[in-house]
Amino acid sequence: MNYWNKDKKSTGWNPKAKRTNWNQSLRTTDKKTTKPKKLKKSLQYLLILKKFDNIIDYKNIKLLKAFLTKYGKIRSRRKTRVKVQQQRAISKAIRRARSSGVIPFVCDVRL
Repeated sequence: MNYWNKDKKSTGWNPKAKRTNWNQSLRTTDKKTTKPKKLKKSLQYLLILKKFDNIIDYKNIKLLKAFLTKYGKIRSRRKTRVKVQQQRAISKAIRRARSSGVIPFVCDVRL
């Protein structure tokens, strides 16, 4: 018996008991705490579309802003993972909103 396992044998070591000092076993047999799951970025765009019932309109600023970068560029289909028809409709709506003055063409970014 050495220093590291003397307290395990003498006190009836319980793996479920809460650890009180640093030299006890670091293995846990307790249930793992579940972290909040992160949502994939590509899924977020699909959920935004679903939230607005897949209706893409140039007057819907909240929907269109989700598909713009912070610099004001339209996000690519590769990033958003939406269908080709939806991407075309989104880009048309963004262009129409820009021309009517609802959304600015570029955003001012100060470095």
